[in-house]
Amino acid sequence: MGMTAGGGISGIPTGYSVHTSSTNSVTSQLALMEKVRKRNQRPKKKLKYNPREISNQLQRVTKSRNAATVLTRAKSKVAVLMSVKVSGQYKDSDVRIALAHARRMVECSRMKVRNLKEEELLKGRDDRDHTIKEQKKKSEIKRRVHQKENDLKVKMAIEENQQILKEKMRRQQLNQKRRMHRTEEQGKITEAEMKYLKGLGENDQPVHSVDMGSVALELSMAAERLAELQRMEQQLEQQVEAEVEMEMSSLAAQGIDMAVTDATQMTGNASSETAGVEGASVDITV
Repeated sequence: MGMTAGGGISGIPTGYSVHTSSTNSVTSQLALMEKVRKRNQRPKKKLKYNPREISNQLQRVTKSRNAATVLTRAKSKVAVLMSVKVSGQYKDSDVRIALAHARRMVECSRMKVRNLKEEELLKGRDDRDHTIKEQKKKSEIKRRVHQKENDLKVKMAIEENQQILKEKMRRQQLNQKRRMHRTEEQGKITEAEMKYLKGLGENDQPVHSVDMGSVALELSMAAERLAELQRMEQQLEQQVEAEVEMEMSSLAAQGIDMAVTDATQMTGNASSETAGVEGASVDITV
């Protein structure tokens, strides 16, 4: 097959191939337009769209993360309706109305997420305040219980020391009574012997076994011992009373010091606990 002077294939003009290509392109376009026309002439399908699906889910959710899930579903609905609109298989009016509603549901979902996050943030602050108050209350209760325990310990210690002092005083009083009784008994015996000797002397009877001088001296010494014991008893009672008062004052002072120290420690501990709670933070990103 030879080439012509015009540069075309032998026997075929040069402009013929260009004309054939243009004809094919026009034919394809016409076929596509005919196909679209026929498709548009087909009966439109009825759009199945549930407008209550997203709204019902929004009304049920109570947490921001669940509302975010509903927002994702609402966006998916919009994407699906956009694909339906491009397909041309459904009525344009139905698709347009459904698409507008789906977009409004997206906005409602965003609002729900934003509102729930704000509510959760406020609730977190209220919970922290409530926790701080409860911890302060518990610390105060512990402090009061500890204070009462210390007061009770001090009171028991004072009562125990008072009991010990009372027992000591009773023992001393018992010993004094014994000495006084023995002295009194000895005085009565000496007095009886003196009277007996005096009676014998009045009857002019000889006395050989009893020395009147020694008896009188013994009686005088017994009287002096009795007086001395009485003075010692008074001094001892005054001394015991003074010791009791000093002991009680010392115990009371120790009890006050212990109570003040424990109260200071409990206050410090409560302050530390409160500072630890107030230092905690909750990060909620809206």
